Amino acid sequence: MKQVLVIILAALTLTGGAFAQVPSGRIVTVDLNRLFTEYYRTPVASQKLKDTADQYNKEHEEMLAQYRKLVDDLNKLREEQEKTEFTAEVREQKKKAVQDKLTETQAMQRNIEEYRESHRKMLDQQTQRMRQGILKEIKDIVLKESRDAGYSIVFDKSGNSLNQEPVIIYAQESFDITEDMLKILNKNKPAEITKTEDKGAEKPVEKKK
Repeated sequence: MKQVLVIILAALTLTGGAFAQVPSGRIVTVDLNRLFTEYYRTPVASQKLKDTADQYNKEHEEMLAQYRKLVDDLNKLREEQEKTEFTAEVREQKKKAVQDKLTETQAMQRNIEEYRESHRKMLDQQTQRMRQGILKEIKDIVLKESRDAGYSIVFDKSGNSLNQEPVIIYAQESFDITEDMLKILNKNKPAEITKTEDKGAEKPVEKKK
């Protein structure tokens, strides 16, 4: 029995020593999703991606218009090759024209499919790079500010566990530093962005009848 007590006391002593080495500080939470959404650089980057996507869509529509014209021309040639008023020689020429137009139409169809697939991947990659780059900027700033403030642990309360449940079930608002981080992230927001946001927030006053 004495040996058991000695082992327990030794274990408690070691455990106490380990806890004594843990640095004192505050545990805080931050909402990374909100930081990403409300960081002024995010909508700027998103607009650039939208402009790129709009350009892709425009080019894609132009290619579709060319394809539709080729299909119309092909159908007209097919109708002409069946006309009995043409001589056998002319009908042979029409058949060759149909085959050539069919080859051209099929090639255009392949080009459209390849364009759609390649540009979808390009846009996905650009979106991923944008998101990763901005998140890195945010996390670097949160890390620096947290170290300077002496925080021990910073939890992302927007994250979910493997069970798709919030990692942070409960935390007092006083533990949250999201607002402070937003002020730091947006302190260098260009004036023109602020003006644009203010205009968007303005609502027309309805006249009373």
